[in-house]
Amino acid sequence: MRLQEQGAGRLKGIIVLLFIAAIIYTGIKILPVYVQNYELSDFVRNLAVDATVAYPPATADGVKDQIMRKARDLGLPITRDDIQVTVGRTVTISVDYRVPIDLTFYQFTLHFTPSAKNTNLT
Repeated sequence: MRLQEQGAGRLKGIIVLLFIAAIIYTGIKILPVYVQNYELSDFVRNLAVDATVAYPPATADGVKDQIMRKARDLGLPITRDDIQVTVGRTVTISVDYRVPIDLTFYQFTLHFTPSAKNTNLT
């Protein structure tokens, strides 16, 4: 009887360890993508402010180029078509992109939409 209890306890321990390992593995795969998105979002917010007051005035293509460089530095799969920019008295930037996640046993896609808007009040 006691051997059966020990075997069941060990099995529960192994299952718990496997569950914890799966959570850690998933976190290692997903967390960096969220950090990269946060960095891109922060960059987009600052870029909207800078582009509003830039001299010479910022252009939509120039803003897109800066975002593309940042995305490349972060390793994010962003294309120029994923970026929408309007420049004038108000600068509006929006990025809509997806990042595929492969957990070996399960694949899915994370969808991000960082954006920013800033108006020159002068």
